Amino acid sequence: MNESNVTKTGRRRLLKHMNSCIPTSVTAELLHPFPPSRFAHEFTSGPGAGAQARSLDSNVHTLNIGIIGGGIGGVAAAVALHRMGIDATVYERANQLREVGAGLMLWPNATRVLKELGLLERVTAVSGPNQHFLVRSRSGTILMDIGLGHFEVPALCTRRSDLLDALISALPADRVCLGHDFASFEQQKTSVGIHFSHGVSKEHDFLIGADGIRSRVRSQLLGVHEPRYRGYTVWRGLARLTGVVSKGSNSETWGRGKRFGILSTGGDRFTWYATANTDAGHVDSREGRQHELLQMFAGWHEPVESLIAGTPEGSIMKNGAYDLPPLKRWGDGRVMLLGDAAHPCTPNLGLGGCMALEDALVLAKSFAQESSPELALRRYESLRRERTRHVQQRSRIMGDIGQWENLLVTAGRQMATRMLPAKLFEHNLKRIYSYAA
Repeated sequence: MNESNVTKTGRRRLLKHMNSCIPTSVTAELLHPFPPSRFAHEFTSGPGAGAQARSLDSNVHTLNIGIIGGGIGGVAAAVALHRMGIDATVYERANQLREVGAGLMLWPNATRVLKELGLLERVTAVSGPNQHFLVRSRSGTILMDIGLGHFEVPALCTRRSDLLDALISALPADRVCLGHDFASFEQQKTSVGIHFSHGVSKEHDFLIGADGIRSRVRSQLLGVHEPRYRGYTVWRGLARLTGVVSKGSNSETWGRGKRFGILSTGGDRFTWYATANTDAGHVDSREGRQHELLQMFAGWHEPVESLIAGTPEGSIMKNGAYDLPPLKRWGDGRVMLLGDAAHPCTPNLGLGGCMALEDALVLAKSFAQESSPELALRRYESLRRERTRHVQQRSRIMGDIGQWENLLVTAGRQMATRMLPAKLFEHNLKRIYSYAA
């Protein structure tokens, strides 16, 4: 295959897949806030708005909901439900509530949720702005400069721990129960019994499983669904550097079977991620992760090596890239899934945490919108399935393209990326980030 044919092939595939990164059949109901109803109320702007919220109809106001999983999705769901006047309790198996991971992107579709929850100002104060996204070659050459457009809310990059702290601050302290390792649930006619491995049981009107890609709630509800490995490993870290990245410009660098992303989380703080094609269950080298990554990305443009070298060995995180095919259903009876438990995706669009925040708000609004809680769960699922399915699919495709390793194919990808108009990407990004939960 000659270079000209590779270029044409790469360009056609990029155009086909990247131009379709955003669902084209999102309904008007998904794109706009829910219309008023006799059960709905307006979210106020302060963190303590739950106490100020107008009382809902008694069949909603007296509900109590148990949530398994104390990550971003589970805690955000508790916050959104609390602001609706619904009692929600989060059960987390760890003895300390912390978000495992480095940083994440909060695109406008996610910062809209934070604004409705009264937390956007707090999160913005500890985050970095995101106005441009650069695609680079390993030498540092800019292949594409994607402007992220102008929205009524900002795009941010934040540390996961800072986001989780903000969400927890909006809940009463007794609404998060640590050291509760979920074992099983038992559906009854009017409630759900939740059993934990240390012998304690709780009873709630409904159960939300927000316990991640290897969800135990999902396994009992729908049977075991083993996550699918997508052929590459992801490393993440946090480091401090001064004057190395233009303010508001984050980036991803493409190599052969490897990528490196740089995201500013404010000031001199950066979160980074690295990917490489590996077998499942990649084993660390004897010299450690930092040494392995420095060898893997030797000769790449600055500040790639500086960020790796500036990250303590013990804080470099590593995970395989896994997802699941879209599930046929997310719930049954009084039990429903949320976040990665329902629709795990690879991290290639930076939308995993954003999707969990969207889920949380749509779930809470569904309880306020419907005449019965059972209908609210069905509404939530119907509103979310199509959007999350497309995000899962597009994220996997973008990961496949980013991890191409063949010399001729990657040369064609680089040439095609430089030729493609940035406006195409900007248009598609605007369509997905315009979503309002």
